Order: sequence, then C-alpha cells, then structure tokens
Amino acid sequence: MSTDVWRRTETPGAKPYVIGDPGRAATQLEPGPPTRFPDSADHELSECRVPGAQVRAASVRGILHRYRNQPRQDRFSVVFDPPTMTLVVTVCDGVGQFPLSQEAAGFAAADVPRAYLRHGDWQIAVTEVNERLKDFVATAGSRPHLDHVPDGVRMATTLVAAAICLDPDARHVSVAWTDDSSAWLLADGRWRNLTHDPAAGDDDNGLHSGRVRALPHADPRLRTAEHLLGDGPIFLMTDGVGVPLEGSVQVRETLAGWWATAPDVFTFAQQVGFARKGHMDDRTVVGVWFEASRP
Repeated sequence: MSTDVWRRTETPGAKPYVIGDPGRAATQLEPGPPTRFPDSADHELSECRVPGAQVRAASVRGILHRYRNQPRQDRFSVVFDPPTMTLVVTVCDGVGQFPLSQEAAGFAAADVPRAYLRHGDWQIAVTEVNERLKDFVATAGSRPHLDHVPDGVRMATTLVAAAICLDPDARHVSVAWTDDSSAWLLADGRWRNLTHDPAAGDDDNGLHSGRVRALPHADPRLRTAEHLLGDGPIFLMTDGVGVPLEGSVQVRETLAGWWATAPDVFTFAQQVGFARKGHMDDRTVVGVWFEASRP
C-alpha cells in the first residue's frame, strides 16, 4: 500500500481519510449554508446485522455539490426478508444534471426492495418501479416541500441492486443495474466487478446524454447477473467510489485494506468519503460482510 495514504490532522473538525493527492478542494473547502431541501441530509449512515452477515452503509455529500450548494443526490436502502433469508440492497445515484434527482433516487431506493420481494424477478420489479416513478415525477410539483420548484423540472436516477441469499449452504447474489453504479466482490485482497459491461460504450440513443439511460425511462436498460458468493464481502456503490476504484491500483489496494473486515459505521462513512484529487461527486457504498461458511 502506498505511503501517501493519510488523514489530515493539522486542522480542527473532521479529519478525512485521503488516498494519494487530496486536491485543494478537499482540504480547503469548508461547509456552507444548508441547501433549500431540508429533508436532504449531507450524510446518511446505517448499520445492521442479519443471520450470516453484517452491513455497513454510508452516503456522503460530494465536494462539488457542497461547493454549488446542491443536495446529496445519492440514496440507498437495506431490507431483510427472514422467510427467504434474502437481503435486498439498493443504491441509487440521482442524475446530476436534473435538480430534483435526489427525489427520484429516494423513491427508487425505497420502492425497489418492495417490488423485488413481491415478484422475485428483477425485470418485472424494475419495470414496475419505473412506471411508478413516472407517476411520482409527474406529481412532483404537488408536494409541499417542492412548491418553490418551477414546473417542468426533471429528475432521474441510476440504480444497482442486489438480492443476496444468506443461506450458508447456497450463498449467492442476483444483481441488477441500469447504468454506472456498480457491485464489487472483495476476495483475498482483490476486487472483482460484478457489473462489468463490455458494451457500455455503445450509443443507446436514450433519453439522457452519454451512456446513461436513467429511470424513469421509456425503455429502461436493465442488466442482471447471478454470482456464487464465498466468504469475501460484497459492495454496492455509486460511481463516486466505483470510478476511482476501477481506475486506480492505489484506490483498490487502500480500500481492500480498509474493508477487509467491517469497520465501525462512522469510520466506514469517513472512508467512503475519502479525499482524492479530481473525484468530487457524491459517494455511497453499502458493504455486506459474511460470516465464515460451514466447513
């Protein structure tokens, strides 16, 4: 692991975890005034334990949103279904070009687990959520806390979701994703992308720019995959962490060391929000650490 991984200690207040060069923004930008969305906290944390696993989840407002006085647009949810021993994790990344995308991300994160546990099929579940999200978007102007937003303001979200079977004799995961949020497996210090898409660069002629075909969409681009699981933890994340993880050996090595075992939730949140030059987006990660399988 590189020796230039450190935590700032020379100033009072929060002492962020840093990987490599933190950049000036991370070290000099101070908190600003609250956003005009009082229901959007800068940070959201959660931890839980279920039979066979423990979970840490953190969503951290990015430096760029803080600088622009914009809300955190990432959202997540964690739901456990005891009868089927299924843990459903959902991570959503609101599309930044639309000022109400945190609303879409929050709706999807809350509704995806319900739809999946009802149907047991990602295609059916996400199609249903997509249709319900269209109605949610259409009525945005009627919600009291959004009454100051001009008519026609749009919202959209990407998602990655996982249904994790925690049966120790048949541990596996079913993953679904729409765009650039991702799921990763950590085993023996190495990262494996469970949502890799070699065709991601193709032009999809979708509603939104680039390769993102975010929800709600007339023709959602949903991908699914099934994977067997060992004892190594699994992580779902937005591209605020996924992009540097995929692109930097230093980030992979550092996060592998930090997350080989489950940290306390407050440390985890600081690590999710690590400072690194050029990476200023919202950060959201949900990690699931498994108890050892039976011999």
